[in-house]
Amino acid sequence: MYRIIDATGGDKVGEMKTITRIPVMPAALTVAIIAAILGLIGGIVKAIGIAIRLSAIQSAIPSTMMLGSGAGLEAAVIIGGVVGGFIGGYIITAIVALLYNWLAPRIGGVKLEFE
Repeated sequence: MYRIIDATGGDKVGEMKTITRIPVMPAALTVAIIAAILGLIGGIVKAIGIAIRLSAIQSAIPSTMMLGSGAGLEAAVIIGGVVGGFIGGYIITAIVALLYNWLAPRIGGVKLEFE
């Protein structure tokens, strides 16, 4: 949960509240899942590009037919996008949340206005 400091003691429309702490693990996991989904989409787009390029090369140079369909490479690109997105998203978000939690008490947290 986010800890919100209420400086005035009441809930008023348009009141500014400060995020003083971001929970590291839930935030990192949430962003990692989103990054994995985006990695899947990016991996599919890249795999389609690889299939098109490989097909064009095999059409232009018949001796390259022995390269095969490239399905293994395409699968590796898709899996790599998902895994890389998840791991990268988790690590980066965890670092950012830790830095925010360390800096917020020193320089002030993000202030948000709620209605």
